[in-house]
Amino acid sequence: MSWRPITLAAALCAALFFPGVAAAEDPPPEVENRAGTRAPAEVSGLSEPAQAGDPVAAARAHLADPRYHLDPAELTPLRTVVDGRDETVRFAQRHRGLPVFGAHYLVHFRTDGGQREVVGAGGRFLTELNVDPAPSVTADTAARIARGLMARSHSAPQGPAQGRSQGPAQDPAQGVTAKTGELLVVPRGAGVLAWHVVLSGRAAGRPLLLDAYVDARSGRPLFTVDRLRYEGPVQGSGQTAHGRTVTLNAYQRADGAYELRDRGRAMWNGTTGEILTYDARGGDVFDYLGSGIPPGTEPARSATPVFGPEHTESGAVDAHWGAGQVYEFYRGLGRDGLDGQGGTMHSVVNVTLDGEPFANAFWDGTKMVYGGGGPDYHSFAASLDVVGHEMTHGVIQHSASLVYLGQSGAINEGLADYFGNAVQVDTLGIPMSDPNASLLGEDLCKTLPPAECAARDLGDGRVAGEDYLGATISFDNGGVHLNSTIFSGALWDVREQLGGRKADKLAYKALTEYMTPLDDFTDGRRAVESAARALGWSARDRLTVTLAFERHGIRPGWERTIRIDSRVLIDGITDFNAIPDVAADRYVVSNSSPDGAAPSWILTGRLRGGKPVTLSEGDRWNYYPATDGRQAVWASYDTALTSFQIHARPLDASTPPRLVYQAPDLVTELDVAGDVIAWQIFEQASGETEIWIKRGDAAPVKVTAAASVNGYQPSLNGGKLAYLRVWVDGGTFHSTPAVYDVATGTEVVVPEVPGTGGLPSDSAMPIMLSRYVAWGVDTDADGRYGIMRAAADGTGTTAVVPDGPAAPSPIWFHANDTRVAIGAWPEGDTLENATLPKIYQVPLTGGPLRRYSCNRGVQDYFSLGEGGAIAWIDGTAGDTDLVTRDRPAVRC
Repeated sequence: MSWRPITLAAALCAALFFPGVAAAEDPPPEVENRAGTRAPAEVSGLSEPAQAGDPVAAARAHLADPRYHLDPAELTPLRTVVDGRDETVRFAQRHRGLPVFGAHYLVHFRTDGGQREVVGAGGRFLTELNVDPAPSVTADTAARIARGLMARSHSAPQGPAQGRSQGPAQDPAQGVTAKTGELLVVPRGAGVLAWHVVLSGRAAGRPLLLDAYVDARSGRPLFTVDRLRYEGPVQGSGQTAHGRTVTLNAYQRADGAYELRDRGRAMWNGTTGEILTYDARGGDVFDYLGSGIPPGTEPARSATPVFGPEHTESGAVDAHWGAGQVYEFYRGLGRDGLDGQGGTMHSVVNVTLDGEPFANAFWDGTKMVYGGGGPDYHSFAASLDVVGHEMTHGVIQHSASLVYLGQSGAINEGLADYFGNAVQVDTLGIPMSDPNASLLGEDLCKTLPPAECAARDLGDGRVAGEDYLGATISFDNGGVHLNSTIFSGALWDVREQLGGRKADKLAYKALTEYMTPLDDFTDGRRAVESAARALGWSARDRLTVTLAFERHGIRPGWERTIRIDSRVLIDGITDFNAIPDVAADRYVVSNSSPDGAAPSWILTGRLRGGKPVTLSEGDRWNYYPATDGRQAVWASYDTALTSFQIHARPLDASTPPRLVYQAPDLVTELDVAGDVIAWQIFEQASGETEIWIKRGDAAPVKVTAAASVNGYQPSLNGGKLAYLRVWVDGGTFHSTPAVYDVATGTEVVVPEVPGTGGLPSDSAMPIMLSRYVAWGVDTDADGRYGIMRAAADGTGTTAVVPDGPAAPSPIWFHANDTRVAIGAWPEGDTLENATLPKIYQVPLTGGPLRRYSCNRGVQDYFSLGEGGAIAWIDGTAGDTDLVTRDRPAVRC
């Protein structure tokens, strides 16, 4: 994540009463079921004999018992964890030879007097899968889909001043490469055959490394998982950035030079198992994405055994010393390195971003990468809790492999926070009673005090139903950082009350022996409580664990306590690219079945409610619908990706869909008004983005036929087309709305709004109204956009909302003939529900921005109907819904 101080106030009463919570003896054997599968989520309280010898064979033999309803032949062993008398065997499910995403099942043994017995089992095994393993979509096609439709900005959350907006002229896939890997099964309903595609490169000026999953039968984008585990400012030790003199295990080369290469740990076997710290020497962070170390990058080197000030400044001393401390911490828990097998651990320090300090750090799946430096921060390796956090991501990857999305991702981040802080307080001798002990990153800033520098506070007391931040998947991967302290806070409470090593052992056992990749908060609580029972904790200590999770509101059904002021039109939007469009009182939106069994479809309905109607037909994947209130248009492609099509159909479905256009190039935006349809298409041959229109039965016309002119974001109204005209002049991008008269074929280019500071202004998202064109404009390149309007003939440019320091930081924009709506980051220095993107409205004649809805979570893509009616994608209630209001909120 981007390291920003998060100050969330949460008051807890001194005395809390939790009904139904009481000290009790160990329960009798019991089975807890999981919806959608016959295989139990957990079978606990067992004491059954198990066969001797190979633990994997013993686990398979036990799982052959009919109570589990699974076929042990579909289980592939991943690893066996030995913890004293306890053994845990972790399997991954395979279906017809293919891995099943997130499906792990575990068997727990205990050995007493040389006799092995089963004490429990559980996890995720999907018994209802039925997937044909033969793909209809090729690997190359999947790569094209992932790059063209899934390579959006997945940067961690940033505040308004950091400019979440992406310039309108930017292609989200520019600079992104796509590499297709294996086929697998996504566990939705009967299962979805999917391609795994790795997207890497740059998005919105930040490194991007995504695992994208594309339906291998329809080509439908399913979801992405961010592989970069970002973290931020903290502080540590060393002859470090903070003056601590530390001992470094180094290596003297044959030429007499010394490298930061640690072969003094127990994991070194004479060939592998070392700790290596590389100095990127200012290399660009984009060169260090993905596995391995780029050629030419060398370990940090010194002419003497003393690594001097340059290695302090680069972060090499901190990273190397810190990695050794983290290794020893986990060794104390019985783990040999990040992978548990004594594998070599790599760190890279001193990376930059376009030549400037890269104020962040991340685990990329194979190594730690640290930026930092400059006037504001020390190296991001200069804090032991950051080093511990990043390395814990490696431990998680090689154990429960918690998926970096939503609640499972928040548990992932929460455990990294917990263990990062635990390493720091134990190594540096910081008492748990120290008010800064629970802070993460409190000392990494060069000037800010600890409380303002800290990224998170494990002692913030957040409660799930009250404080859960309603992020959609477009924001922080569904809140993986924003919501992590709800879970880690419960673990930290246990550590404060029962002691460090005892609590660490509990959290580690829960992670490695009970958690599975798709666990939510409730599953995570169950895993911790199961680990406490397996450790033989007393009823009193187990009650301490239970009360900790209760205090943080983690209990079944907690999501239903969140209130909203909107009406739900569609509960559970599951289509990756769902963007609603509204005209009059009708809406259109794309969606897909929760189980992914059918291609996505186009839905229409009325804002006043009622059951949606499906407009699309056939087996094509359908996306990006638009409507004029009487008909809908949308794009689709076939499973072989041989053609992209545009379809049209009346909203009453009185006639079948008709084919409007077909081409081999990707259609990325559309609009419709009467007998005119406009679309945006990326032409692979020219590498340009063009605007086309089609009127009735006439042949399509390319509006942006002029050389080196790109067109974006078509908008139709009253026989006129507005679009964003983008061109390059003297090596500089220029952008402004253009208005094209469909009847005459003439075009007016609205004069560019003057920029400041020697650069052109940046325009975005023109909307064609009956008399005006409205659009956003950033005149000073600060990421804040004013709202402009001009007459259809390009004259009379007027500011509806002036650009400047008080202008909004937008994520989306729409307008009708009476008002303008803009989705923007509220003002505020903290990341909380109140400062997540919200929808604001202002009269077209100008005035102050006012909230549309008081829903506390992210208010995402939206469209205005008549008057004050609006529909939008909302993340407040624990999932993603299409919701509506018919008037702006009076007060929030």
